[in-house]
Amino acid sequence: MPHREIRRAPAGLGISRRVHRGVPAHWTLTLSVVLGLAWPAVLEQLLNIVVDWTDAYLAGHLGTIALAAVGLSGQLTNLVAVFFGALGVGATALVARAVGAGDRDQAGRITLQALLGAGALGLAGTALAGIGGAWLFAALGAEPAVSAAARVYLNIVAFSFPAMAVLFVGNAALRGAGDTLTPMRTWAVVVFTNAALAWVLSGPWGPFHLGVAGLGIAAALARTLGAVLVGARLWRGTSRLALPHRGLRPEWDVLQRILRVGLPAGAEQLLLQLALLNLTGVITALGTAAYAAHQIGLRVMSLSFLPGWGFAVAASTLTGQALGARQPEAGRRATFSALFLALALMGTMGLALALGGPLLVDLFTEDPEVIAQGAAALRITALIQPAMAVSFVFSGALRGAGDTRYTLLITATSIWIVRLPIAILFAHGLGWGLPGAWLGMLADFAVRASLFGWRFLSGAWERIRV
Repeated sequence: MPHREIRRAPAGLGISRRVHRGVPAHWTLTLSVVLGLAWPAVLEQLLNIVVDWTDAYLAGHLGTIALAAVGLSGQLTNLVAVFFGALGVGATALVARAVGAGDRDQAGRITLQALLGAGALGLAGTALAGIGGAWLFAALGAEPAVSAAARVYLNIVAFSFPAMAVLFVGNAALRGAGDTLTPMRTWAVVVFTNAALAWVLSGPWGPFHLGVAGLGIAAALARTLGAVLVGARLWRGTSRLALPHRGLRPEWDVLQRILRVGLPAGAEQLLLQLALLNLTGVITALGTAAYAAHQIGLRVMSLSFLPGWGFAVAASTLTGQALGARQPEAGRRATFSALFLALALMGTMGLALALGGPLLVDLFTEDPEVIAQGAAALRITALIQPAMAVSFVFSGALRGAGDTRYTLLITATSIWIVRLPIAILFAHGLGWGLPGAWLGMLADFAVRASLFGWRFLSGAWERIRV
């Protein structure tokens, strides 16, 4: 059908406003736009996994105490990061709306306030680590030697919490503006800096032999460098987002808007982490082999999360921008494009997990019992993939619209009322062991996919005010 271009939509990024003969103006969204946003987000998440695996690999070569110490410290770091993530969700949603409306200055003001809030939370996290770290390690039942090493690592890493907060929130704001390349590139620098410094500082293979302290220094310096890179990018600005160079002070009304969206997302992640800790207790009661198989299964499954995460980011960004431009139908098309791609890719990965489960588990262990249980868990993971794709994409779109109270309600309800009881019933009550526990995960994602899908299709997210 003939058309003429009249002007580019405020969001840019492959979306154009066209007038078709006899058809109202609308946005034209293509799968390539969604892919362009998603693939850097997938690589960014993969780089996050590489950071964790690098630390675990090097700590493991320092001994069991070092490995346990880094793992324990990670529990508290993940808890603190939940609050950074909350601000990040709020920043993504509000920045996306401002960008969609073509208001570059407002997007910058929102980002600045989110960064100021992140810095304050980072300082609070540093204080929390100093005060509560020893108590947490004791509560988790750490042996004295492990607790002492964990405190050394945490006391160093905690000084980088403000930088980590800026890194997380700055990247979230850039994603809201449609820039997923900068966060990916930044994390690439963080990964390689962390690996190089840890190698030099920690073990007998380097010149300094600082052990666990060397790992902590490497992690802190790498995250600080990442924060500097993100801050510099935001200060220079992009076509859609730039920090204001004057008036660097708190604006409480803007902070309240960010928190109104972000706090439910933070509560959602906090309740999720607490439920996963309880699930760990359910599985450890099945025995060492079951727990080892569970850990292997989670590591393999973390790779299957990547496409879902990437397409959720794309749906979140484009939905928020569409609402800012008062074109919710464009958000719908973007979300369904993301869903189509996520289902295709994650369905393929599910088939690979079903067919190659034993081979994948065999890479991690030679114990036949662990291999058998791990392969059974991965076959269930294959069944989870479609529901996981639907859940990730629709919940990402709802968060991008600012509908975070609903996502909190559904996630908390499903994981506590569906996943945990079914896992306990099937694993222990019916004696199905680890596969029974993972069937609880399947039921959880099926319920979440249904409810997130219903909410999105209802259109209630189009009326959310942020």
